[in-house]
Amino acid sequence: MLKKKSLFPIERLHLIAGFSLVLSGIMAFFIYDVEMAISWGVFGAMYISMSDIGEGDMSEEDRNHPLHINRRVFGYAGASFSLILVFYYLAILFN
Repeated sequence: MLKKKSLFPIERLHLIAGFSLVLSGIMAFFIYDVEMAISWGVFGAMYISMSDIGEGDMSEEDRNHPLHINRRVFGYAGASFSLILVFYYLAILFN
């Protein structure tokens, strides 16, 4: 049986969110203060460290389990919101 590969596996979603949040932290330093920058940086680093869930090694049954489906939904939400945050901070910096 062929394993269906996701276009955006959970590991990649976590990396997108993590690096976006670290970048947001850098931009927040120039907009707000060091406290906000460190908060975003820590949060982003935690996302990056969670990026090795191993979805590629999971069975089809595990990937279809409701808990993993929830993890994917929130992975997409985290990646999407973190990218929105990057663009929001870019808009503030360049306006």
